[in-house]
Amino acid sequence: MATRLQLISELSSSTYKKLSDYENWTAFLHSAAWQYKYPFPDQLMIYAQRPDARACASLDVWNNKLHRWINRGAKGIALPHSKDGRTYIDYVFDISDTNSFYGNEVSLWEFRETYKESVIETLENTFGELSDKETVEEAVMSAAHNAVEDNKSDYLAELKYAKADSFLEGLDAVNIDVEFQQTAENSIAYMLSLIHI
Repeated sequence: MATRLQLISELSSSTYKKLSDYENWTAFLHSAAWQYKYPFPDQLMIYAQRPDARACASLDVWNNKLHRWINRGAKGIALPHSKDGRTYIDYVFDISDTNSFYGNEVSLWEFRETYKESVIETLENTFGELSDKETVEEAVMSAAHNAVEDNKSDYLAELKYAKADSFLEGLDAVNIDVEFQQTAENSIAYMLSLIHI
């Protein structure tokens, strides 16, 4: 009989393989947009188990920082992690799994027009000079371009080795660069536009 860790690893692997499909990728981005503080592997597992989750945190964070409690019978979202060569499972819970006896509400961030200037200024301070910033949408696209341009070298080398059995297989280095740039920029902008603009 498979252990919980084996089942979670299999779920991670099968979910990851499905992301090459456009519909699955955009569904993942819709989920990941709400889990922006988590690294990709955790975002993937949250999507695989609870694609409708909007604000996830550990039991400790819900109880001790946000003063909310996990509902009886709620099932945690399993996140496999490794430390010192040992793999274990952490659990997080969505806000919908919580309640408060004291009325402690957690407001999920949403964009308001009054935030426009502050959002654009923060994007520019974080990602460098923005080529377009008349609207928040343009600023987000420019910030996405800068972010990908600044970080793509970290990923392109690995991507070139992992292109076997993918649509990238027949492409040269220049075209892989272009495909990665466009896909990453569009994905970032899509995620931000889903809930923040």
